[in-house]
Amino acid sequence: MAFTEQDFKNQKQEIARLADELSRLNHILADQKKALGLPEDEAVTVADSEMTPELKNAMDAAMEKAKREGEARAAQAKLSSGSSAPSCRSRRGAMTV
Repeated sequence: MAFTEQDFKNQKQEIARLADELSRLNHILADQKKALGLPEDEAVTVADSEMTPELKNAMDAAMEKAKREGEARAAQAKLSSGSSAPSCRSRRGAMTV
């Protein structure tokens, strides 16, 4: 499949949009770490043995919310891109592998 100039422009726009989204999420994470008094450059991990039931429920709720929001954004991006899959024209006598 040959990419057109418009395909490249669309990809550049999508990459820029994703970079902005990642920057926004990194800023939110940095703010949350700051509020907890953790260094920004340190990874946040919690051992399962240290998790209270309340923390586990909060984590599960946050993960479910993030999953729903991610799926909604993916669907929105798919709709805004205009097509769900690249079109493919087959040549006469060509085989698909």
